[in-house]
Amino acid sequence: MFRSLFFSAFLFFFLSTISFATCSAPSQPGVRICSPTPNSTVAYVPLIDFNSTPAFGAQITRYIVYDNSKKIVEGPQGEAGGSLQAAQVFNGVHHLTINAWDTQGNLYQAKEVFNVIGDGYPIPCAKPSSPGINFCAPTAGAILSVDPEFSATARGLSKITTIRLYVDGKSPVERVNSPELTVGAPMGSQGNHTVAFVAWDSGGHVFKSTRVLHASYTYGFQDCLVPSQPCGPGFDADSTPAPNDYVGKTFTINADVQMNPNAI
Repeated sequence: MFRSLFFSAFLFFFLSTISFATCSAPSQPGVRICSPTPNSTVAYVPLIDFNSTPAFGAQITRYIVYDNSKKIVEGPQGEAGGSLQAAQVFNGVHHLTINAWDTQGNLYQAKEVFNVIGDGYPIPCAKPSSPGINFCAPTAGAILSVDPEFSATARGLSKITTIRLYVDGKSPVERVNSPELTVGAPMGSQGNHTVAFVAWDSGGHVFKSTRVLHASYTYGFQDCLVPSQPCGPGFDADSTPAPNDYVGKTFTINADVQMNPNAI
């Protein structure tokens, strides 16, 4: 029911994979980025969908995707593009660059700027410099799904023995003998929710950090990755745009119905 730090790490690596592009290749030699659209705002996890066309008689030998000048994926020889669920592309402004090379030595490049909001917070969470709790994620005022990731780290006057998360006064999870807690926990519904981290040290001192968070959208992509919660009949998890995504003035629609009980 709740995602642990182990599952979060698993999810990070699992989602940071690439499949065949749904974006059509450009008609002239070059690189095309279909998603995200220029200057758009998208919910985490962002989909980067692109394709490329080599010079006449040539083939694409490889491509590299850069996010804010950092390489996040390199494609294999012979692949001209792909659809990347980029779990390592967190909240904030991103400068996307995609380079592709063909067998004639030509370099093709496409660039784009977009913004990510929602549940995309990097982990782990740094320990505060003085006794108290560093409530890392989500930040106040964030646009969240109803099932976000929470992260905090505590420092006590002595060793932290327990750190606990409360959502609307209920404690869904705690961690003992550790100052850090990162976990996904449902807020249950859209609207405002009071979320608090409480920690105790071995001397009996109590530390607390509370904020009001607003759940704005539902986002079910991750549900299909949990073996105990397989996707039922309906639209595939890779359908784009994702539910309640933020998109630009133009955007690509991709849908695929799976496990349907009767023929379409």
